[in-house]
Amino acid sequence: MALNLAFLNRSYPSLETFKVDQEKINAFSDAIGDNNDYVKQGYASPTFLISIQMGAMEAALFDPELGLDYSKVVHGEQSFEYKKPVKAGDELSFISTIEDIKSKVGNDFITIRSDVKDAAGNEVATLKATLIARGTDN
Repeated sequence: MALNLAFLNRSYPSLETFKVDQEKINAFSDAIGDNNDYVKQGYASPTFLISIQMGAMEAALFDPELGLDYSKVVHGEQSFEYKKPVKAGDELSFISTIEDIKSKVGNDFITIRSDVKDAAGNEVATLKATLIARGTDN
């Protein structure tokens, strides 16, 4: 089933802020084997925000009117563009926007951009995730 194109450019602000603390930074760093000194200094690994982005995108991905069958989804691509590093003590909010929807070779592709800001409203990062729903033309 094709995704609903009416969702293009629709934005979903996160319902709550995410408090970054050293314990979360350490747990993520341990999970990916990142033992660099910056972690000990309270800075998050460069890919740390993916652990938050997936939750921030849920409102968009699970909106039944979008038509995404999440049981068929694989993660296709991810990018991170930082304005400043993420560190312990940061309180972050996300606005996730459906940036692109297309169908190719029997699969649906959806790209979601997540703009991340700190408690003062300063830009922290922009993340993009492309998800692929396989075999959606059936």
